[in-house]
Amino acid sequence: MVKKTFAKEALGLNVKKVCLLLVSLLTLFAVHLHPLYRLQVGGAALPGLYSPEEILKARDIAAATTEELTGSEAAAFPLQSSLRLSLRPGAGDLAALTDALILSSPDVVLADGVFVNGTRLGTVEDGRTLRELLRQDIINQMPNAAVFGNISGQLEIRPVYSRAGKETNYADMILLISGMAPVIYVDSEGRLA
Repeated sequence: MVKKTFAKEALGLNVKKVCLLLVSLLTLFAVHLHPLYRLQVGGAALPGLYSPEEILKARDIAAATTEELTGSEAAAFPLQSSLRLSLRPGAGDLAALTDALILSSPDVVLADGVFVNGTRLGTVEDGRTLRELLRQDIINQMPNAAVFGNISGQLEIRPVYSRAGKETNYADMILLISGMAPVIYVDSEGRLA
C-alpha cells in the first residue's frame, strides 16, 4: 500500500512538473510572437509585413504630407490589413507604405519637379517631354553663327508630390527656365554667338 501511494505521488509530481514546463515554454514562445500585418493600399498589395507602430507612423506622415499639399484634412486612407503572428520582427518598407498612402489620395500626384540652380520653379507632367521641348526651343532660337547652345544654369528634374492638376504647362516652364538660366550660344571657336 505504501509503495502504491508513493508511486502515485511521484507520478503526480512528474505530471505537475511537465505541465509547468509546457506552460513555461508556451509563455516563452508567446512572448516572442510579433503581431504583424500584411497590407493592401487601394487594392494593391505591399510586400513585407508591418508592425502596428510602422503603420501608425506611415499614416501620420502621409496625413501630414497630404494636408500640406492639399490644404485640407486628409481623408481616410484605403488601407486593408490582415494579421499575422511571427517570431521575426516586421520587414516592411516604411517609405513604400508612406508613398502608397500619399498617392492613394485623389488630390495628390507624383509629378516631375523642375529646379534651376536649386530653386524650385514648379512641376510638369513629364520631365522627359520637358527636356526634349527645351532642347528643341534652344535649337530653334540658335543664331546662324552658333554651333552650340545650352542654358547657363543647372537644370534638375526629379519626382515630387504635387497637387493634382497644378502642373505648369511646358511652354510656360521653358520660359521660366530660360528666365532663371538664360541660354548661352557659342560659335565654332568657343566665343559667344
